[in-house]
Amino acid sequence: MGVRLTFLVVFGVFAVTLGVKLDQDLTLTRSQYEALEKFKENVIPRLEKDYQKTDIYLIRWLRARNFNVRQAEEMLFSDLKWRAQEKMDQINDEDWSDMEIEYPYYLDGYDHEGKPILTANYDEWDIRKGVLSGKLQRLMRWMTKAQNDGVSKVRELQAEGKNITQWDFIINMNNFNLVQHGCIQCLPIYTTFVSNYENHFPGSCDKIILLNTPQVFEIVLNLIRPIMSQQTRDALKVYNNNREEWDPILFADIDRDQLVKEYGGTKVRY
Repeated sequence: MGVRLTFLVVFGVFAVTLGVKLDQDLTLTRSQYEALEKFKENVIPRLEKDYQKTDIYLIRWLRARNFNVRQAEEMLFSDLKWRAQEKMDQINDEDWSDMEIEYPYYLDGYDHEGKPILTANYDEWDIRKGVLSGKLQRLMRWMTKAQNDGVSKVRELQAEGKNITQWDFIINMNNFNLVQHGCIQCLPIYTTFVSNYENHFPGSCDKIILLNTPQVFEIVLNLIRPIMSQQTRDALKVYNNNREEWDPILFADIDRDQLVKEYGGTKVRY
């Protein structure tokens, strides 16, 4: 069940490919395929969950380390150790009722390819308030939960036989300001978010889109860009509040009924 890989010979180049993002996500050269086979031989006997033994799961770690098998192996098992220490498999069992009210995010839309869309709206978040009330660590875990939710949703779709390998992340930066969202005490949230993404959810986002982004957010971007992989930088698109610029780009890949009006859509959320 789920994502299936097939094998093609294209102009003499051996490739592993699938019907989604053939040239970017699941197409392998001969040497990359050989690295995958070696990686599988090394790690599968030590993996416990069925999804961890699939090609699509394992390719993600290889891509994150430029198909260096030894480095990918170190990264994978470092992640599994982290997941055990952080009790990531139980994260959705925790009581998040306060965060759902104060820092909501939503995973309830899909783009044209069927990729799930996670959205968050800065109008609804007061990060400084949370930090000053002693919720810094809780906020960081909440944002890690969001990343984990995106990956878990993709895995659910794969189990249903959908050819989905990534999710989209869209953030409405409207009313972002340095007092509420970019204070010195708030900055660890951003660096931790990016660090966790790169180390534990590498390449899981197809698109990371920031809308209505004020110029002052460049301060935060300058802080986090150095710890972003090239793949993440390529996925990141930052737009200001000129809707005429970003609206046609955003809705070239998404139907309007998949996003609420704050993003230019027509979706009604009850």
